[in-house]
Amino acid sequence: MRFSLPKSKLAGYLQYILQVVPTKSTLPILTNVLVEALDNKLKISATDLDISITTSFDCNVSKKGATSLPARILFDIIKELPESEVSFEATASRVEIKIPNGLYKIASVAPDDFPKLPAVNTKKEIKISGDNLVAMIKKTTFACSDDDTRPALNGVLWQTKGDRMQMVATDGHRLAKMAVENTKLKGMYEDVIIPPKVLNLIPKLMGQENQEIGIIFGENNIIFNLGDIVLTSRLIEGPYPNFDQVIPSDNDKKLTISKEDLAGAVRRVSILSNTLTHQVKFSLKENNLTLSTTNADVGGEGKEVLECDYGGEAIEMGYNAIYVADILSKIDSNEVVMELSSQVSAGVIYSPETPKDDYLCLIMPLRLAE
Repeated sequence: MRFSLPKSKLAGYLQYILQVVPTKSTLPILTNVLVEALDNKLKISATDLDISITTSFDCNVSKKGATSLPARILFDIIKELPESEVSFEATASRVEIKIPNGLYKIASVAPDDFPKLPAVNTKKEIKISGDNLVAMIKKTTFACSDDDTRPALNGVLWQTKGDRMQMVATDGHRLAKMAVENTKLKGMYEDVIIPPKVLNLIPKLMGQENQEIGIIFGENNIIFNLGDIVLTSRLIEGPYPNFDQVIPSDNDKKLTISKEDLAGAVRRVSILSNTLTHQVKFSLKENNLTLSTTNADVGGEGKEVLECDYGGEAIEMGYNAIYVADILSKIDSNEVVMELSSQVSAGVIYSPETPKDDYLCLIMPLRLAE
């Protein structure tokens, strides 16, 4: 195997690949990348057995072949090299990396030892708007659970039926749901539950705006084709809980408030909140919201009073400040609306500029500390 290419080009693609390579693994081969020199193309792949990434790009190949190299060592060497043409030549057990004034040698592993990667059948690919997919990912994945006892909640539910598609994520304490127009996948596929790790890679790897992304639904995996980069991920087995049952439709108390004012006050008051519950009390009365917290462990109290638009009866609620801050950071408007009912029922948060059917978040209250 022999090929050469500019240092900056290789470093850029290796940086993408490294996001899938595990830092530690019981299978040492998973910390390697598979490097394949093809007809004027270089193909580099990595996998952690749940997610695989493959990138293919133009390269000056003088001798075809394949090998497997330690990912982190390879990247660290390439990253530190001065900008120049870098040449690779492989022997049976190692690879020589040459630059105009230097030579590096690293041990390689036979490509046959690298895990077999999923086949990609682009004939089954359906292209959808990358912008829509990225928007749904950014607005929902934060609400996924990390509790392994309920595996379905560790993923994002993607529903593609009808003339709209939507993503939903929940950890049982909060929920995020976003829907967009769907003309490409209409009525073709069942619901799938996707690990957030692979979804969160897509915004980082997307090229230009308005790029289309190819989607291939497999029996137990899903493939995202971003052009130079292809991501494959296993799907999480369902069923997903019936989230519609927990979204209240009859919350009779409605509060409208400046998003920036609320986010800042929550952030400050929560400094003195309990380190386990992060509870902040929301006390509502006419056109007035008081945020407060008490922490006996540090002998501290925090309180801020904010103006708001509220005409309902007085009510007190307890919320996890981290969850509130996360939700507020995802809403794109100057104001937010909170629809509430009682101390023990879920609150709904959304932008007054966006229909609730397009994007809403739900948050469960905490039992108020006495």
